[in-house]
Amino acid sequence: MITLIDRYLLREVLKAMSAILLVLTLILSSNSFIKLLKEVATGELHAELLAQALALQMVVYFSRLIPPAFFFAVLYVVGRMYRDSEMVALESCGIGGMRIYRSMVLVVVPVALITGWLSLYVTPWAGRLSAELLSSQQGQAMELAGISAGRFNEYSQGDLVLYVESLDSDERRMQKVFVQQRREGALTLVSAKRGYQRIDNNTGDRYLVLEDGLRYAGIPGQADYQVSEFDEYALLIKASSGGEAKVTRRSLSSYDLLLSDSIKDRAEFQVRLSQVLGLLVFALLSLPLSRTLPRQGPFGRLVFAFVLYTVYLSLQGAAENWMIHARTPEWLGIWWVHLTLAVVGLLMLLPDTPPIRRLRRRLRSQPA
Repeated sequence: MITLIDRYLLREVLKAMSAILLVLTLILSSNSFIKLLKEVATGELHAELLAQALALQMVVYFSRLIPPAFFFAVLYVVGRMYRDSEMVALESCGIGGMRIYRSMVLVVVPVALITGWLSLYVTPWAGRLSAELLSSQQGQAMELAGISAGRFNEYSQGDLVLYVESLDSDERRMQKVFVQQRREGALTLVSAKRGYQRIDNNTGDRYLVLEDGLRYAGIPGQADYQVSEFDEYALLIKASSGGEAKVTRRSLSSYDLLLSDSIKDRAEFQVRLSQVLGLLVFALLSLPLSRTLPRQGPFGRLVFAFVLYTVYLSLQGAAENWMIHARTPEWLGIWWVHLTLAVVGLLMLLPDTPPIRRLRRRLRSQPA
């Protein structure tokens, strides 16, 4: 049965966790948005894919944000209860720290299940969808993304230079186009009144189709340039790479990682599970770390908790690297990081266990 105290702690922790998640999401989305804008400006990503790519990146990041958000939410809520003497009032009514853990379990279990679902299933799904989206729709949007009218646009490391005087409202048809293309020592100059981009449905090759213009082709320094006039001319921009979506290790399903013979794949599977284990371990550490005195500042324990979480992330990265390079046995993996923190949390809980508290009271009652 959920008591009034349980509901109070659940409400406060979920409110604080939602606020922290919102702040972390805004920070990460801003950074991701700036990086994606740079890719759009350089032509690596089409502007039409910006919103979808940003949403998929945030889905990938979300499972990593829940454990620290929950950890700091519990620190803030329980620490405030200590500073406001609410915990003292609860302990005077017989509700100690171990009873508070019961209320925390009501939050930890569903949050851990959600984190596991996100980490093991949703995150690789979002990675695969992002790869497929960029592979298919970027091909439809062409390689010449981010064209600016009235300036020279460079592509293919300067081998292709495109100048467009004006663009239509949909930015697909170009007016008064100049193209310079270098290929195998030959130079091609094309001037046309109109142009647009197209993909060959059969081969997947990308073309820039120019209409009503002149073409000059030859080798610089030689006088045998070929001059031709055309009504329509298709300039090959990039040959098809087969249309296969590039799937990284982080985009593989958890089941494939578990059955894989590669040590890197199994390390990636353990990293995904570590999101859930980290949540459970820091839930164990949160109450001992949240103890503060009524007159103690609100940020002392938070700074120490932040340092502890940073050390945890560093150890987890080092453990993954050691596992991949066989510096630690595979059965040890990265579990030892969570086991070490769990032991530290249990040691910090010892003073609140009933036998230790009875021992302290007995020692205090003895005459000096």
